[in-house]
Parts: sequence; C-alpha cells; structure tokens
Amino acid sequence: MNGGWVPLTLPEDFCYLDTVAPEVRVDLKYNGYDNFVGRPIAGYSGTRAILRKDTAAAIKRASDLLAKEGLGLLVWDAYRPTCAMVDFRRWSRTDDERMKARFYPNISKQGIYDGKYIGDISEHSWGVAVDVTLVDLQTGLELDMGGHHDFLDVTSYTSSSRITPTQLANRLKLRKVMTAVGMRNYSREWWHYFLAERGTVFTYNFEVRDDLKPAP
Repeated sequence: MNGGWVPLTLPEDFCYLDTVAPEVRVDLKYNGYDNFVGRPIAGYSGTRAILRKDTAAAIKRASDLLAKEGLGLLVWDAYRPTCAMVDFRRWSRTDDERMKARFYPNISKQGIYDGKYIGDISEHSWGVAVDVTLVDLQTGLELDMGGHHDFLDVTSYTSSSRITPTQLANRLKLRKVMTAVGMRNYSREWWHYFLAERGTVFTYNFEVRDDLKPAP
C-alpha cells in the first residue's frame, strides 16, 4: 500500500526528449535566470525537455541529419505549461525591467505582445514546439546565429537583413533541416519551430519536472 499516493505521470503521448534523442543538448532557459523575465518561470522545476512523442521523433531525425555534418542541436525550451504563459502576462504588468537591455532593448514590455514575440497561448503548451539552435559537435560551441534566445527584436526575424551572411546562412541551415523533418519556423523568431502536421492538439498545464513517470 502507498497510502493513496499516486505517482505523477506524463500524458500518454508525451515523453522526455532524452529518452528518444539523448545526444541532443538541453538548457531550459525558463528554469533559470537567463531569460527575458530574469528568474525561473512558474511551472519549471526540472531540467529535462518534454515533448509530444511525434515531435520528439522529429527532433531525433533532425539530430541524425545534422550529425552527418558534425553538427548537433541545443534545445532551450520544449513543452511549456500554461501557468508559465500566465506568469509572463503577470510579469508584463509589473515595473520590473531588469532584463530589458539584454532581451528587449528596443520595445516596451507590452511591445513583446504587440510584436507577437509571445502571446497568451503557445504551441509549446501543446507539446509540439521547441526553441532550438545549432552546435558544433567537435567544439561544443553554438554556431553564430546573430543573436541569442529570446532576443525580442526585428533582428531575430529568421531572414533579417540586419545580420551577417554567415549568421543568415546558419539560420537557414537550421531551417532547412528542421523543415526536412516536418517542423515549421515562426518567422519572427529564428529559434522557434513547431510541428507542421500536428493533428488534434490539447493545451496542458502539468509541471516541467524530471521525475514524471511514463503513462501506463
């Protein structure tokens, strides 16, 4: 007997990315302080990326294709609980702007929403989206993409004319491989990809943690 305690489980069609593609690096930005809010976001207490199984399989295919070129993937965000979206909106109504210079120097906090960098709903909460970049497998270093994760500015548009040819080529290399495995880019954020053929989706609000059990 366990006193009525029921282990927390993943939804049936979800998995940890590392069970499908253990070679993919993960650094969940919303579980730390290097994000546009400047603190851990509600719903993030773990370090393992969670995705719907078909999306995780697509990321694995992309990783395998890139490995042939000596490249790999680094994931900054995957499944995102809806409470995180509520936390973002709540923060947008405060006077906290400590991360403005690093993440949104040219717009207001309301401009983050007006510019459609973030909204009140997200494909992330459906488990079908990732924020991702390229890394060199030999050096372990990120490729120069002309800006960091969640730099909320027009220079982050995937085909921005305000970056160097090398930076643009790296963005387009990422887009090419992700498109090849069925992922689609959000054109205002070079790092954001979502499953193109996602079928029926549901919005989830379970916590991102490292000890969720697979569905029975």
